[in-house]
Amino acid sequence: MTHKRSFLNIPYEEHIVPFPNFASVIMQHAREFPDKIAMEFGSCKYTYSELLELCLSLDIPEETGEIIISMDRIENDLILLLALLIQGISFKLDFTSSSSLEYKKLDRKKMEYHPFEPPYVRLDAPAFLLNNYSFSQYNVLVAAQAVGNAFKLFRPGNAYCPLSFTSIADLTFGVLAPLYFAKSIHFTLHNEKNCYQYALNHEINSSLRDAIIIFSTNSDNPNSYKLIESFDQVLGLGPIIDPRDELIQLLGLDINKIDGKWHIAGHCLGIKLNTEN
Repeated sequence: MTHKRSFLNIPYEEHIVPFPNFASVIMQHAREFPDKIAMEFGSCKYTYSELLELCLSLDIPEETGEIIISMDRIENDLILLLALLIQGISFKLDFTSSSSLEYKKLDRKKMEYHPFEPPYVRLDAPAFLLNNYSFSQYNVLVAAQAVGNAFKLFRPGNAYCPLSFTSIADLTFGVLAPLYFAKSIHFTLHNEKNCYQYALNHEINSSLRDAIIIFSTNSDNPNSYKLIESFDQVLGLGPIIDPRDELIQLLGLDINKIDGKWHIAGHCLGIKLNTEN
């Protein structure tokens, strides 16, 4: 996984995402669906307008050193992660550690924002570090868009994500992709039929059009899609097999098996850092 300069003859510099940064994604959803639930943690809910206002207003102290997000406290860490992405502040993602901040203890800035003017954050600006890889805003947007397009997350219906994150695949498939396509993500399971169009690592009871279950673990469900291997360098993406045992195509990625080994090329590969020192 070293080649990322082009995909289908599209140079890496010719960006294939319609957003200039992650802030613009949430800002667009807040304009179009201000009262729609973005994320629900049991009794605590955040609409898209509330989520945007919270993420923009958090006064995150950049001068305190490296910011660590771990996903050991899902609500706290997701709010912080989204605020950092939206404000364009880079951080370290470490699933084995503890987060260095608690969002409820941060000051809130008094501010007004224009609904059509996202914060100035470059597409190639660093987003976060993960296991010796550096990812840009662009990498994050490409990965989220790729998953959402593959599983038609623009269709009606909510998303379900378990309250357990152990890898970057959980974050990309469970949160970033559904948010990119303005899903309502529930972290507490609702049992009513047809509540969900999309679920990660959990059975759902749905006859909605294009209802999807993705498992990154073993599952006997014959109708599920299986992420058979994921890679940190491409934000947890990897070969996904559909119920007919066919490989799913992901926009912005080429995935091939050569001599028994998976190879991935495309637009969401992170930069491998020099770790010799």
